[in-house]
Amino acid sequence: DAVMSVKASALIFLLQVFGQSWSQNRPRPNIVMVMSDAFDGRLTFGPGSKFVQLPFVNYLRELGATFLNAYTNSPICCPSRAAMWSGQFVHLTQSWNNYKCLDANATTWMDLLEANGYVTKMMGKLDYTSGGHSVSNRVEAWTRDVPFLLRQEGRPVTKLVGNMSTVRIMGTDWENADKAAQWIHQRAASSEQPFALYLGLNLPHPYKTESLGSTAGGSTFLTSPYWLEKVSSELITVPKWLPLAALHPVDYYTTYTKNCTGSFTEEEVRRIRAFYYAMCAEADALLGQVIAALREIRLLGNTVVIFTADHGELAMEHRQFYKMSMYEGSSHVPLLIMGPGLKSGMQVNQLVSLVDLYPTVLGEEDGYFSKMQHPDWVLSEYHGCNVNASTYMLRSGRWKYIAYADGLSVPPQLFDVTRDKEELHNVVLKFPNVRAHLDKRLRSIIDYPEVSTTVHLYNEKAFIAWQHTLGNNYSKVIGSLRWHVDWQKDALANERAIDKWLSDSL
Repeated sequence: DAVMSVKASALIFLLQVFGQSWSQNRPRPNIVMVMSDAFDGRLTFGPGSKFVQLPFVNYLRELGATFLNAYTNSPICCPSRAAMWSGQFVHLTQSWNNYKCLDANATTWMDLLEANGYVTKMMGKLDYTSGGHSVSNRVEAWTRDVPFLLRQEGRPVTKLVGNMSTVRIMGTDWENADKAAQWIHQRAASSEQPFALYLGLNLPHPYKTESLGSTAGGSTFLTSPYWLEKVSSELITVPKWLPLAALHPVDYYTTYTKNCTGSFTEEEVRRIRAFYYAMCAEADALLGQVIAALREIRLLGNTVVIFTADHGELAMEHRQFYKMSMYEGSSHVPLLIMGPGLKSGMQVNQLVSLVDLYPTVLGEEDGYFSKMQHPDWVLSEYHGCNVNASTYMLRSGRWKYIAYADGLSVPPQLFDVTRDKEELHNVVLKFPNVRAHLDKRLRSIIDYPEVSTTVHLYNEKAFIAWQHTLGNNYSKVIGSLRWHVDWQKDALANERAIDKWLSDSL
């Protein structure tokens, strides 16, 4: 089974990184994973790490391993977490959007640890099973093939709250971090069994923009002076943008739906980026709560600590905020691992992705995979809202190849990420042999035209089923979703566009 081969080979690579696998003569380690939301992985190593003070990320980096090329398997919350928890790629679990992910009874690595004698606990943001997120989120994903262009997000803005003593801004995260620390103390006092703890954070995900109403998305970058002081504002750069007319057609659609086609001053862009980095600093402090608890009860030496994220944040790179993109700001995630047998200060260039965490945390249970090698590529795919074509990214060596839909109707992109770190130069026409090689390799991993067709059919069926539940109330409901400002400009034309999309597919 190809998927098991990927899992298995990922496992042996990561265990080799540890310098030695956990032997049967020493106690099984505790496992603690902290997964943040929307954390740009490039901030965990230079030069990105210079933008903001992240003392606990640095602590993990100095005492453990930093993976310099770690990627999400889908740049959006629920599908990426489904891949991490299941160890399977998105097209295998059919986690097509934030509404459709894993079944509630799906087996996760946490379930397997529990079956093998671990005491387990999951806290905070889980977000990997079907049925969640807003109606807007799912309807926008289902209707992405409809030929209309509607803003689905609020324009990105910043908001400063409190003063230099305002530390706990994301209250829910702090409450969960406190509970996690308390749980660690209780476990140490009550049992000799090894434990596995997962803490999911909301930060540094942008906050809901309240002024846009009850259906608004998260377009507010919010922090306090306390956290802004952790940011090296003088080092923040304004990303280069291509002219709107030069954008790839999918990028143009995405930029428009994210409400970023208007004009932004350099100061606006710098401010958004500074506030985002400040939110990352607060997330780092939450990681610190867990590390401190382990250190206080002297369990740090026998605990594997993992810090990662579901995806990144563009923070105005490529004229976008949020995720839903294969550009580095969106797809590159942090991965730092510290634990017994792991050499300090390692920087690992190997390409890895979130599906690799499944076999990694189960590593001490299995010696089967000793002769297997990790593949030299990673796969990411996206099928949700704000993007009007299924998207597939193959990262291999210096190249990032991005294919869309059926591989014919939407042109692909090719970036040399070693020479073009800003990903502004699509060289797909310059290197036709590279394109052909990578496309063949991608198709050997995933039949992406077939997957795109499957998603297209799912979107139609899911939308029709939802529409039928509303009856005569359909127009009113759909017109009040996140896109309501643009929708109301010509509601009748938009309804007709949906009707034509559905009739054409019958």
